[in-house]
Amino acid sequence: MKRLLPLLFSAAIGIIILCGLGTWQVYRLDEKTKMIAALEARMKSEPITLAAALEKQSKGEDIEYLKVATEGLSEPAHALAKISSFDGKPSWEIIEPFTSTDGIFVLVDAGASSEKPLATASAKTEKITGVVRVHHKGRGYFDNDNDEANNTWYWWDLPAMQAAAGAPADAKVAPFILQKLPEGENPTAPFAQKPTVELSNNHLGYAITWFGLAAALLAVTGFFAKSLVKKTDA
Repeated sequence: MKRLLPLLFSAAIGIIILCGLGTWQVYRLDEKTKMIAALEARMKSEPITLAAALEKQSKGEDIEYLKVATEGLSEPAHALAKISSFDGKPSWEIIEPFTSTDGIFVLVDAGASSEKPLATASAKTEKITGVVRVHHKGRGYFDNDNDEANNTWYWWDLPAMQAAAGAPADAKVAPFILQKLPEGENPTAPFAQKPTVELSNNHLGYAITWFGLAAALLAVTGFFAKSLVKKTDA
């Protein structure tokens, strides 16, 4: 029996720790699920102005996926082309410089295209409804260098992209991307894409793993303890 007590004590500590980790993942699952639901609801809310979005951000509010409606001048001739994919195929994500009627410069993610933007495209006045994308992650470990000279962008470098798109030095520049929402049929590129909340939520799998390990430890301990008792009785 003396040999059994250290085993049971160690197993109990291990099971408590594993169950604690599993419980924490359940808590994180609930937290992340609510966060995703809140962001999805934000995309469905009534749009606010570009100026109002900037004001909210200046107050420290989270504006990711906030719906914005604005009107102004779009300049597709100075658009940037970012490596992307569309319908499972390689494509270009077209990022157009846009200046609102109240003088705010913002880069607009106009959608996907199989071709790079044309330098001969004409400027146009348009109304845009989109969602705010902050894109704060920066460069990934395996990302290539952005090739500004050939208008080939691999990752979101917002300051460099704003400069390359011709952001006026005296303009009020929005420190985010406005992802254009699809509106009805759009037969010509770029094709605006419906935004999705990009938050990983693997906590259910983690919770199952931790609780599964706790159950396995309990089963192994029980089996070993039973065999040890049988040997002692023999």
